Amino acid sequence: MMVYLLTGFIMNRILAGIVIISAILFSGCVSTINPVSPDDVIVDVTPIIVKEFQDKDMTISVANNGSGPIDSVKASSFDPFTLVASGSPNIPARTSEGPSQVSIDLKIQAPGFKTDINNTMLVLSYASGKNDKGETIIKTKSVPVKTIVLPDASLQFVGFVKGPENKSEAEVTSWEINKGNKATITFSVKNDGKTTIDKDTLRILVDIENKEIGSNSSMTIKEGMAKGGTSYTEALELPISKDSPNGDTDVFVTLYKGDNIIDSKTLHLKVLL
Repeated sequence: MMVYLLTGFIMNRILAGIVIISAILFSGCVSTINPVSPDDVIVDVTPIIVKEFQDKDMTISVANNGSGPIDSVKASSFDPFTLVASGSPNIPARTSEGPSQVSIDLKIQAPGFKTDINNTMLVLSYASGKNDKGETIIKTKSVPVKTIVLPDASLQFVGFVKGPENKSEAEVTSWEINKGNKATITFSVKNDGKTTIDKDTLRILVDIENKEIGSNSSMTIKEGMAKGGTSYTEALELPISKDSPNGDTDVFVTLYKGDNIIDSKTLHLKVLL
């Protein structure tokens, strides 16, 4: 009988020790918390058009479709652009009404306009979940962004003159003309950027707003321009219709690279009776 009692006492002590050790071990463990998957982070970025080496402020929309919150959401890189600054808000978990959403303000700087930008990628980082050591997990989300980098060029010496042979004369921004005559507009282009603009890269379009007065004319810039370089001063003639209505119209002189506007000036034309 004493043997059974002693054995039972020993077993109880062993079991109690196991319970105490288990409690100690359990209290020292940290449960992992799964992070929000990058697939549940929804990013909306509008296409970007900017001149080379210029800063641009932009805003992106980030939504959290996960069951947990995400903290310190920010842009960490935007190659080949330079990331100047980024906000870093926290985003609550998805609610019954849908994903939680915030806007993040960024400032970027464009590379040279000849840089390969076909693979422009915005990378976001965010804190979410904890590992088995209780440390916050940092995750990333990569988003392709459509970008266009334009030469930093500008129009100069834009205005009316008497005729093509007078293109070197001082230009004026307002002009009066009789029906059936030709209006002559002069212009040149300056490269304000750091990258050489090759010949036949830029195009000038001169367009009369009121199409009953006249239409448009265009010209390709034939000169290459290194940093600080300029094109020749050129002249374009715009025929004014013989049956044109008299009165005022704007004339737009626009500098393009492809379909993208680099610079524009507005002139004022008055058609006389």
